[in-house]
Amino acid sequence: MLKLYNIMETDSAPRKGSALQLVKDLLILSRFHKYNPWLATFSGVWATLLAGASKITANPTTISPNYILQQALLCFLCAYIFCGAGMVWNDWVDRNVDKNVARTKNRPVAAGRVTATQAFIWMLVQFAASWWLMEIMLEGHDVAAAMIPVTISTILYPYGKRQFFRRLYIYPQYFLGFTLAWPSAIGWMAIKGREIPVTQSIAESLPLAITVFAWTLYLNTAYSYQDIVDDSKMNVNSAYVLAGSRIHSFLIVLAILVLGSVYLQLRAQNSVWLWASWMCVWALSFLHQLLRFDAKKPESGGPLHKENFALGLWTIVACVVELGLTSGKMDQLLDNLHLRLSDIL
Repeated sequence: MLKLYNIMETDSAPRKGSALQLVKDLLILSRFHKYNPWLATFSGVWATLLAGASKITANPTTISPNYILQQALLCFLCAYIFCGAGMVWNDWVDRNVDKNVARTKNRPVAAGRVTATQAFIWMLVQFAASWWLMEIMLEGHDVAAAMIPVTISTILYPYGKRQFFRRLYIYPQYFLGFTLAWPSAIGWMAIKGREIPVTQSIAESLPLAITVFAWTLYLNTAYSYQDIVDDSKMNVNSAYVLAGSRIHSFLIVLAILVLGSVYLQLRAQNSVWLWASWMCVWALSFLHQLLRFDAKKPESGGPLHKENFALGLWTIVACVVELGLTSGKMDQLLDNLHLRLSDIL
């Protein structure tokens, strides 16, 4: 799979009339050759596993670990594909801006390898697929309530870079943060949606949503800071504009907010394992990241993005282990997880 991704990344020369080249460019357009779409899956998968562990603790006979893993997998696929649609929408809206930014000028739409019409159709296909998966996961209940908020925030995200929102002190990271945080409510609904109203699912998953919202502001602000030279020339709106010369202090405040929200979530879970594997690991990682970030070197923000992706993957593992510990079926759980992942890959 990594070999395929490398081919997709480097083979960008357009070949007129090549269907294979178009498919590659559409996948690149959705960022499926990169780790970015995984970031959209984390909060939903974490929430599904945490809600499942919580439900098993309260009443072990009402739900099975296999069902929880199934719902987590559906949540992952739905978020992954939806994120692909969102990436296409972002590039479709920003196609003229991207042509003038060094980091984005070679994206398929900006470079002319994919037409605006082709991109728009591809986006609709992915959106329809994610809606269909949501129907399956929620068994037809409250699907619109789950999909509409995140769809609206995704639509608004690229426009958040415009000066209109800057005058309102609204930055694109706010929309992105909501988009990545909202699946925490969806993950909760995937486990408890048949028993409690949507508003209660939102309330119970709120600490996790705040965690992901603040975490997204943190990692995206650091990542976007790489473009400060080009963005300043075009007067692009971004959260680091709010931070100004205090960008490093701003990131420290966001990291503290993230850890504070994690504390609230883990206090509700009451798990020694999660305190060690989540809170301690994240705190040490943030300390390491912030010591390395240099406001005078914008490129130093890039590695922070990748390290936080690794944190997200690790936290999925931690939540799976928590589910296994709660259910008392760790070996069986890991075997089933391996089988499900093997079916996908």
